[in-house]
Amino acid sequence: MPRHFTATAFVVDSQNRTLLLKHRRLSRWMPPGGHIDPDETPEETARRECREETGLDVEIIGDAQGDLFTRNPTEGQMLKKPIAMLLENIPASQERNEPAHQHMDFVYLARPIDEGQMLTLAEEEGEEVRWFTREDIAALDEKTEIFSNVKAYILSLLN
Repeated sequence: MPRHFTATAFVVDSQNRTLLLKHRRLSRWMPPGGHIDPDETPEETARRECREETGLDVEIIGDAQGDLFTRNPTEGQMLKKPIAMLLENIPASQERNEPAHQHMDFVYLARPIDEGQMLTLAEEEGEEVRWFTREDIAALDEKTEIFSNVKAYILSLLN
């Protein structure tokens, strides 16, 4: 089965809300994310997809880890550590002429750089974009409104 690298950002603001968009094709609430472009790191993808899909500039938060390049920074740099890595089954899409495939998804936690930014929905990507509280997420139906893994992950993040 073909596999594509993707990156996703669960954006959480200072009010402990998460940002989701209602995916146009799937008609489900999902965090911003998408395919990793050539020569792009997963965290760059997560930031770009947030900006493209919601208009929001975000900072990617990584899990703490030691810098393995401290002794010789010319050898490279540490990337932000994802909070999860998923292998997601994506069904075939006749409208996109796309066979069933899988996404190897780098999942990041992110926060808005400036909480005063206006949300701007990319209409080719979604039907709506908005902030959700933990209670809002808990009320969403897993059969019709949100994927169960997305709901479970958000509920674990928004304690």
